[in-house]
Amino acid sequence: MNNLHYKINKQSIQISGLGLFSKEPVVVSIEPNSTKGITFVVNKESIASSIDLVSHTGRNTVLGNGKESICLVEHFLAACSLMGVDNVLVKSNKNELIFNDGSAIHWKEVLAKGGFQKAITQKHDLKEPIMIKDGDKAIAIVPASKFKVSYFMDFEHPALGKLYASWGSEEDIARVLRARTFGTKIENDFFGVSGRLLTLLDDRFNMELYEPNEPVYHKILDIIGDLRLSGINPLEINMHVFGYKSGHTLNAKLARKLKEMFSAS
Repeated sequence: MNNLHYKINKQSIQISGLGLFSKEPVVVSIEPNSTKGITFVVNKESIASSIDLVSHTGRNTVLGNGKESICLVEHFLAACSLMGVDNVLVKSNKNELIFNDGSAIHWKEVLAKGGFQKAITQKHDLKEPIMIKDGDKAIAIVPASKFKVSYFMDFEHPALGKLYASWGSEEDIARVLRARTFGTKIENDFFGVSGRLLTLLDDRFNMELYEPNEPVYHKILDIIGDLRLSGINPLEINMHVFGYKSGHTLNAKLARKLKEMFSAS
């Protein structure tokens, strides 16, 4: 699925597509940021990509400054992290970013078209392991020689079940960026997108997966995007991230721990 339109100017690149929540055209422009970091702008209100501004971590990660909010930031932040992108201003005409097919591959395309991609060179060593639990869910990080994410999914559905995958920083980023999110038919029916997004039916998905572990790679995508809220590109940290049935809420808690760790150094 690709109903996107691009417009390239001297100082920015613009992408437009249908919004998931608003069901209206969402227009996003990306340009160099004069200040450090990734900043979102909605109705002239600036919202920094900071863990301190996270207002919601249900089915997506939402940032807000008390006046405006921006939804679905995790896929964009993951693409920025995987492509070495920093210091960009992201302006949206709606309180959401473009969802497209539920992956981040469209952000890879727009960032590449705009010439924002850079090599990832700076590295930080993890000082100590961290583990965060919530019932039977957990996420942890341990020191490693390079960045890597491993995820174990245990989902009571015939099309999923127990799945495991790992991705390291020396591997192809497209495998993570193309991985689509999925929802139940009830969830996707609510937004009117069951026919065009990856949807769980009674015993299968409504469309073919890129690979059997695609749902796990999407969880890895979410982890990378959410950890970017620590203020550091997670791919710059020599660590191995382990997720077990974890989601945005635990990812955000880990991002806060990372921010505290490196702010204290």
